[in-house]
Amino acid sequence: MSAKEKIRGLTTAWYGFALFVGLANLAMNGIGVFSLVGAAMATVFGVTVSWIIGRFLLARSSFLRVVIVVLSVVGMIACVLGAGGSLLEVFRGAPLWRSLVMSVVMVANASMNLRSFRVLTDDDVKTYFRA
Repeated sequence: MSAKEKIRGLTTAWYGFALFVGLANLAMNGIGVFSLVGAAMATVFGVTVSWIIGRFLLARSSFLRVVIVVLSVVGMIACVLGAGGSLLEVFRGAPLWRSLVMSVVMVANASMNLRSFRVLTDDDVKTYFRA
């Protein structure tokens, strides 16, 4: 698999994650006019940001690659801690369903950050940015 294909695959995975977050938003907030609009806006925002970042990465933006590598490490740590904190909210009286959904979203986000880190630190991808 070429570096471009790996970057495109990563971008596509982030599109899917944006859709997943929109659906999780509906699961947590119910289906109503405001939650539908909010979920749609969040999904469109996530897809747009993913598309823009994907285009910059395909255009060999080394600066953005380094920034995303650093942010992915920070994001992994924050998401794992956030997932644990979300589960602990049950003991403070938060609904179990909402805590579970938030934890699943956080773990999925951590896995997406791990995937971003692995793709952007891959030898083929590093060589692509040097060329």
